[in-house]
Amino acid sequence: MDSKSRGQLRVIREVITVLQAEGIPAWLFGGWGLDARIGRITREHGDVEFWVERIHAEQSKALIEGIGGTALPTQPPEEACEFILDGTSFSTAYIDRRPDGSFDQPLGRFSDWLFPPGSFGNEPVTLDGMPVLAMSVSGMLAMKEQFPHLRHGRPWRQKDISDMEMLRRLQATETADNRMGAAE
Repeated sequence: MDSKSRGQLRVIREVITVLQAEGIPAWLFGGWGLDARIGRITREHGDVEFWVERIHAEQSKALIEGIGGTALPTQPPEEACEFILDGTSFSTAYIDRRPDGSFDQPLGRFSDWLFPPGSFGNEPVTLDGMPVLAMSVSGMLAMKEQFPHLRHGRPWRQKDISDMEMLRRLQATETADNRMGAAE
C-alpha cells in the first residue's frame, strides 16, 4: 500500500472515530465506499468522500476542525465541505432524509439527485480491519447511474463505468444471497 492510501485510511479512521463519538453517522462513498463494500482495497483513490446528514453538517465540521482538519472554501456550503487533514484531502457531502425513507440533496447544484431507501444503513462493513459505514451497493449504483443525467452532471469516466460494473456484480451477489437466505 502506498503512502497516499495509508494517509487516506488514517483520515477515514480519525473522522469516523470523532464523529461516532458524538453519535454522527458518516457513510463512505465513491471509491473508498466501494472498496469498503468489496472488503479490500482495489486501487488508488484520488480522495475520500463521506455522506453526512445535513442536520449534522455544522457539528461534523466543528468536530473535524477540532482534530486538526482545515475546512476549505472550495465547495458550496449548502452541499459539502472539503477538508485537509495531515496533508490528505477529503470531503463531507450533505444529504437529507425524506419521509419515504429515500434521501436527497435538495440544496445546491445536485438537488435532482435521489438516493433510494436503504442507501444509508446502520450495518458496518470492514475496511482494512476497521468497521465503517458505507453507502449501500444499490445506493452507490443509483448515484452513479443518475450522475450524467443530472442538471449539473457530467459524462461517466472510465472508472465510473468500471465501478458500475463492479456494483452490478455485487448487487447480483447480494440478491442471490438474499434469495438463498429466504429459502432456508
